[in-house]
Amino acid sequence: MARLGLAGVSLVLLLAPLALPLPGLPTHLKADEGAYYGMAMSLAHDGDLRLDTGDVDRFFAEFPYRPVNNVILMTRDGWHTVHYGKPWVYSLFAAPFVRLLGGEGLFFANALLLVGMIWMGAAHLRRHNGEGIAALFAAGFFLLSLALAYTTWMQPEVFNMAAIAACLHLGMPRDEEEGLPRPRRDLALAALSGAALALAVYNKPMVALVGLAPLAGMLRRRRLRAAGAWLAGAAACVALLAGLSVLLTGTPSSYLGVRRGGFTLCGPGQMPVTPEAAAVVPVVPAPEPAPTLEATPEPAASPASAEAGRAAAAAAASSPTGNTFSWLLRLPDTSPSEFAQNVGYFLWGRHTGLLLYTPFAALAVLLFLLHGRRSVERWVLLAALAAVGLFFLLQIAWNWQGGGGFVGNRYFVNVYPAFLFLVTRVRPPALLAAGFTAGGLFLTPLLASPFGMPVVEPTLQAHVRGRPFRAFPLELTLRNVPGYHRVPVAGVRAIARRDVMLPMGDTLWLHGATPVEIWLVRHQATPGPSEPLPRGVWELHSPAPRNAVEVRFGGFEQTFDLGEGQRVQLELPQREPDREWTIFCPEGVAGEPGSGRPRCPVSAWRLEVRSARGRATVWTRDQPPSSCAGWPHNPRVEESFYLGTELTWLGEGPDLAADVFAVDWLRVVAPPRVAAGSEFPVRVALVNRSAAAWPERGGARVRLSYHWLDPAGGEVVREGARTELSRRVEAGETLRLQQTVEAPPEPGRYVLELDPVFERVAWFSDRGARTARVPVEVVAVEGGAPATVPAPEPAADEAAETGEDGT
Repeated sequence: MARLGLAGVSLVLLLAPLALPLPGLPTHLKADEGAYYGMAMSLAHDGDLRLDTGDVDRFFAEFPYRPVNNVILMTRDGWHTVHYGKPWVYSLFAAPFVRLLGGEGLFFANALLLVGMIWMGAAHLRRHNGEGIAALFAAGFFLLSLALAYTTWMQPEVFNMAAIAACLHLGMPRDEEEGLPRPRRDLALAALSGAALALAVYNKPMVALVGLAPLAGMLRRRRLRAAGAWLAGAAACVALLAGLSVLLTGTPSSYLGVRRGGFTLCGPGQMPVTPEAAAVVPVVPAPEPAPTLEATPEPAASPASAEAGRAAAAAAASSPTGNTFSWLLRLPDTSPSEFAQNVGYFLWGRHTGLLLYTPFAALAVLLFLLHGRRSVERWVLLAALAAVGLFFLLQIAWNWQGGGGFVGNRYFVNVYPAFLFLVTRVRPPALLAAGFTAGGLFLTPLLASPFGMPVVEPTLQAHVRGRPFRAFPLELTLRNVPGYHRVPVAGVRAIARRDVMLPMGDTLWLHGATPVEIWLVRHQATPGPSEPLPRGVWELHSPAPRNAVEVRFGGFEQTFDLGEGQRVQLELPQREPDREWTIFCPEGVAGEPGSGRPRCPVSAWRLEVRSARGRATVWTRDQPPSSCAGWPHNPRVEESFYLGTELTWLGEGPDLAADVFAVDWLRVVAPPRVAAGSEFPVRVALVNRSAAAWPERGGARVRLSYHWLDPAGGEVVREGARTELSRRVEAGETLRLQQTVEAPPEPGRYVLELDPVFERVAWFSDRGARTARVPVEVVAVEGGAPATVPAPEPAADEAAETGEDGT
């Protein structure tokens, strides 16, 4: 019955690719899928790994929804010849299925590998357990984990997992009671074990450490010939893969001796990159057509595609890994304190935690300690798994979780099957309930929506918004976790989810009827003791009536009952950070003599704001310009946000009560004539004559602005555009800068009145300060375009310049 159940599960997994469309959500290729899909299609149809227009056409035959981003390409000759820039072994394995099923063929190949791993796991566990327990544990191990999620990704994670599972299934020593050894069979299995691991090593070299476990078992049993066969199988497979790579791409690896970059495919027949020479050497007509990447004619490349080649070269040069394997052996670039933080996140982080995304890994370690701890090879395997994890944490501390495109820990999941081979006896069987319980809590979102969740502010990490995940820490040391805003405010950086926080200038819009978690993170630029959170006054504003707004900040808790439009100020107390660590200071920062590389402290405080009610509020999203012509693009899109609270940092408390309203105007230079509706600069020099400094940051800060008056002094425009101060202006200091002014839309004669403003407090003129007035003529727009206004001559400048009295 157990095998029949496994067969049923296997059948469902293998039929799923025929029923579920790819790529699902998002409706485009994600992460590194573009390169692996392109390689599989090119190998299946052309038998090569070169990118040509036929390859580009295949992308849009299956995924015609939008441009294809981040297709990793490489070159050895200045982009004259373009190959795919990722390891190709997985794509070669999937090519036959791709030939029959297209993109779904990659999905089918992954499902086939997943089924194979489940059966290998069950076969291993049957040596020590009944068939029912073995089948149940193996199915839960792989299906209640990231393994099932990555089956729907057109990437090699599942391929690498299957290669490691095959290595250990074939190479780990059997128990003595399984019968007399069969030398030829044992040598063949050992060689196949080494070759299987080599397939994964070609993609991820650091997973070679897993091979120490079967080698340790062979050496412990003095099976030297088997160990030699294992090494020979691994070496032969690596040599074969490198040789095939030379034949297909001219290089043994896509990372050695090449230049790589991510490119966008804009449409059928359009190559994303042209040879570099085309960008610097003028094209001279020749009697015969110039050679191209393909024998068939191609559409002319745009200048942007030539620029893309140079941009890719620059990106490769600045890559942290340098596109070589030498980074595998470099010294770690993470401080002990940052490393300690990352270890915690690695185990139980909200987006990456091993316990959350692979709960059966923790169960496997527990069962090993209970029943298998006397096995030397399993101790070596556990040490190898720890070493692989430490490698990622130390060598690529900035994105050890798998970079921008990831769910859980995309790098470490490659070695996940090795945990199963730590297990011998599953005793007591009731422990299985712990694995299934954790899987139900944390993996349900991924299992129910393996292609992505249709949510507000969509992201591959949207599943962490669920209740169970919120109890685990957010990975503040990672530099690339999508789905979050990172906004400078109050001398720190505010980090919160995009669906619950929306930056609007100086104000943070916070979602109503939901708890909003905000992390205030301070990176110090110099070594030394950690500095406290900057003191200051925050303002809460409610757009909804009868709104209870609750603020939690460590031990500080306060609830405000706000009416519609009501504002209230609060000052957060000074307290110890919720998290502290250090990072290596930027280059050029000096530390104490003889203390080594200086370390700069980082502190983080958790702030939670919960609004009982909210109001639907329309806002405008500015879309970045598209690099591909022909696709619909709306630069501005109106969206709604259920606004519960507006949170604004006003500034430091003493600054808000300061009398800053005294100014002397030394110089104002403005053009005498400007076009209606145009923006123009005004050069100003002014002195702070008050007894207090002019603050330059916070919602309540001093900014330069203006009013437009008619010749009789009547106000035409009250609220002029703002110009930020370049620095904090102390009492008695002079400030010189260029102020931006927008002309009225109607032609005529006006008076420009320059008037600083203490935001959220008062205009300087309302508190008795003198303004600077300059007559300006606004001329009509000619022929739909602004009239040409000559730049002021020096004499004209002098004529438009105010005197010492500012009138």
